[in-house]
Amino acid sequence: MGARPGAAVRAPAAAGRTGPRRCRRAGDADGGRLMDRVDALLPRYVELLRRTALTDGELERETALGDATELAKTSLADGPALDQMHELHRRAQVALAQDWRDAPAGSAEHAGLERLVRGDALPMLLALMLPHELAERTHHEQRWRREHETLVAMFEQTDELIVVLDVDGQCDDVNPAFCRATGWTRRQAVEGAGAWPDPPRGTKPGRRSGPVACSDGSSLTVEWSISPILGRKGELLNHVCIGRDIGRQQRLEDSLRENDKLRAVATLAGGIAHDFNNLLGSINGLAELCELEAVPGSRQARNLGRIRLAGDKAAALVRQMLDFSRQKPPAPQCTGLREWLEHAEGLLRAAIPHQQTLAVEVEQDSIVRIDLVQMEQVLLNIVRNAAQAMGPQGGRIRIRADRAQPATAETAAATGWARVRISDTGSGIPAELLGKIFEPFFTTKPVGEGTGLGLAAAHGIVSAHGGAIEVDSEAGVGSTFSIFLPLADAAAMAGPSPAAAPPG
Repeated sequence: MGARPGAAVRAPAAAGRTGPRRCRRAGDADGGRLMDRVDALLPRYVELLRRTALTDGELERETALGDATELAKTSLADGPALDQMHELHRRAQVALAQDWRDAPAGSAEHAGLERLVRGDALPMLLALMLPHELAERTHHEQRWRREHETLVAMFEQTDELIVVLDVDGQCDDVNPAFCRATGWTRRQAVEGAGAWPDPPRGTKPGRRSGPVACSDGSSLTVEWSISPILGRKGELLNHVCIGRDIGRQQRLEDSLRENDKLRAVATLAGGIAHDFNNLLGSINGLAELCELEAVPGSRQARNLGRIRLAGDKAAALVRQMLDFSRQKPPAPQCTGLREWLEHAEGLLRAAIPHQQTLAVEVEQDSIVRIDLVQMEQVLLNIVRNAAQAMGPQGGRIRIRADRAQPATAETAAATGWARVRISDTGSGIPAELLGKIFEPFFTTKPVGEGTGLGLAAAHGIVSAHGGAIEVDSEAGVGSTFSIFLPLADAAAMAGPSPAAAPPG
């Protein structure tokens, strides 16, 4: 028991060399600063250790222990340093051993050396280390608390959906973003609403996409990143699933593909319309000249009249194709929704049969920047479709104006959005056809009753105004077309400044 401590104490030269050599190998500023701390405390601690080794009194020993603790506290300014306290105690023992190695037997110094060899100075080391041990524990607790608070804040405040599954695949916890997106409370999710029909297994990360049921009966399409959480021994503790609602992104991608398709067809339609318009001008002009020379009431005059009537219908079709292809740029002006709808109401009433009724309601007026002629054409196309959907048995068309955010808009308009909804009580549109109604030349009407350009032209005009058009329909109940237009900003409503006006 005494040999091992004695060996450490009786090798002062070797032990003394290890400290400086170790510091030189470290070679950094931190190591030098810590060794400076040991050098600064060494003289005082040597005296404390000398008092402890040379006394047999318990009171003196207890006093020395308290002084050692107070001495260690003075070195806490640079943070906990348990290794340096060990080094301080070792060097103090070496210093005393060197001083007392030639002490005669029976002297107090010789007795003190024997106490050091027996390890009686261990309580002094513990007293020296106690403040640093407590400080280090406090430091670790504070660090753990900060990390815990950061993780909790990330879990609670992120917009990503987070689901924590236990080893059996049952929902263990969800974050507030999941509750906001689905409508479930955290308790409902944990009790079963957040359960996965096919939970992840194993310890390999993965990705998957799929529907997530919401409290209102709808569903979200979510892309999940799944990460296993392992314990110290590699055992599986949980699966953390971080999800992102990609339904909106998919709608935007579908809208972009639809716009690309419409743009390509519009370019083709515009080219055909221009060429056909040139031919049609010659046909109509020659028909009118021949009609002037024909005998009124004759068979020739009637045939020429039919040719001219067909030419007029063809000209109207060409105008629709040109509107659809957006060859004519809009001439926008700032107009209130109420003014626009009141101006168009007479035209719309004339376009529907007398068995049907039309109601116009402005729930919230807004100023928009539109081409009145083109936007009235949009209303007319949609109202005509609604009238045909209701048929001769009658029905009701309702036009309402307010403000709302379109679901297909990638970002919110800087000034907000105005909305005009056209609802009917017709037969509705089958769900499988909703994705095709804005396609050029698509129609469900019998041959000769529709061109398939009305809604396509409406879509093109609204898009040219920076807006969006959406449809919601239920078979047997009716359809609602929603037109979204960005609100006019203050600069647009003020009009061009005098400095910007062209010279007269």
